[in-house]
This record gives sequence, structure tokens and C-alpha cells, in this order.
Amino acid sequence: MDADLFFFINRGMQNSLLDVIMPFITTLPFVLFAVVAVPVFFRYPKKSLFVVGLCLVALAAGDASSNALKHFFQRPRPCQELEGVRLLVGCGKSFSLPSSHAVNAFATVATYAHFFRKTALPLFFFAALVAFSRVYAGVHYPADVLAGALWGGVVAGIVLAVYELVSRKLGKSLK
Repeated sequence: MDADLFFFINRGMQNSLLDVIMPFITTLPFVLFAVVAVPVFFRYPKKSLFVVGLCLVALAAGDASSNALKHFFQRPRPCQELEGVRLLVGCGKSFSLPSSHAVNAFATVATYAHFFRKTALPLFFFAALVAFSRVYAGVHYPADVLAGALWGGVVAGIVLAVYELVSRKLGKSLK
């Protein structure tokens, strides 16, 4: 079923516009985040710097943990094991589950949106777009990006829980 849904997205939804847009989104996902974060930074520069710092912690934790999970699950990428994959970017040599792009996107945007709630809708839309682009580009199964999105949310939750605990201990909070 995962392979069927993969092929529906990878081949069935193929069109010339997405063939140009999706490789850009999948290789430069931080540009989407910046579209929302930069205007917020100019409005709240001090708070934004701290929040971006927390986002970097979430990004690092997400990236490290997704790499460990890839080695645990050792699931090959669709471009490594299926025939007929439309590959729009390099296949990569790492394992597939979870998608690190999805983990990193969702961990980062969930952390950021926690502090700037009005950015949540566009940020989560962009994170979903990054996840979708990984399937469309031929490098991940849908279950990989779904697992990545969920794990990214868990990572953000842990980072935010630690932040709240430390804030209470110090008697300071950004909220």
C-alpha cells in the first residue's frame, strides 16, 4: 500500500510545474521557513533570536535522532529498491525511515509556532510541502514522511518541555 501511494504521488501526480518546484523545495526547505520567520524577526528581534536558537536545538536533536532511527529501521529508499521511480534529486545513500527532512521541518516549525502562534498555519503548510516533496521527488515513501512529521512533533515537544522546565527554574519565560 505504501508503494502504491508512493507511485500515485511520484508518477500519477507528475506535471511540469511540480517537476520544477518540488526539487527546489526539497533541496532548500529553509527558504520556506525564512519567508515567515524574517518578517517576524523584524517585528520581534530579541524574542526571534532566542526562538531561532531553540529551533536550532530542535533541528539538531531531530537530525541526530532521525539518523539513529534510520539505522535502527534500515528501510531502503524507494529509489533504491523500486523500478520505475521518477527521481528528481539524488537518491541518497542513507536509509529511508524516517525522512530527516520531515523530522527537521516539523521539529523546527512546531518549536517556532509555539512562540509565534499566528505563524503556525503557514509554517505547518510549508513543513507538509517539504514532506510531500520528498515523496514527489522519489526519495521517500509516504510512511517515511508521516513518521518523520510525527517524530519531529515529538522532538519539538521535548525541546519545549525542557525549555519550560528551565524557564520555571530560572523564573523567566518568553511567553
